[in-house]
Amino acid sequence: MGAELRSEFRASFIMTDAPMPITSVPVLLADVQSRPVWDGASISPVGADYPLVHLDRHEGSGFVLQCYEHGESWSDFLVTSRQFSTPSVEVELGGQALERWPRELFVSAEQATRALNHFLDHGKQDPTLEWIRIDGFPRETLWEGREQRLAWERADPRER
Repeated sequence: MGAELRSEFRASFIMTDAPMPITSVPVLLADVQSRPVWDGASISPVGADYPLVHLDRHEGSGFVLQCYEHGESWSDFLVTSRQFSTPSVEVELGGQALERWPRELFVSAEQATRALNHFLDHGKQDPTLEWIRIDGFPRETLWEGREQRLAWERADPRER
């Protein structure tokens, strides 16, 4: 099943016109690392919405993998542990909100490679890795929506 299914997947980026074939997971991870942090990859089969993985990189923290196995599934995140630390890593959600997430949601290139290879071969999460449902980890919302964002930026003048 592996090679047949693997050839069906494509990676899409905001800054790229057409979905691109995935030649290898290390090449894909390098491509994600070379792009702006907001230009993560969406990986799905040609002509289908699912299964789907969103892959993002966060400088100094690692990769975030969010997986939807099918259209009715909750999304699950790959984690390093189900024992979560206090949310400390800022994650901007498409300009709609800014949250802090626990460090356990940010995985190494090695873990991302393992999870992506399994996903590309089977169209599913690797059951030997730790995953957590989107509503299963602690988070802190710093702002949500334009008004809160502007107020937060005025109160916190750090360069963004």
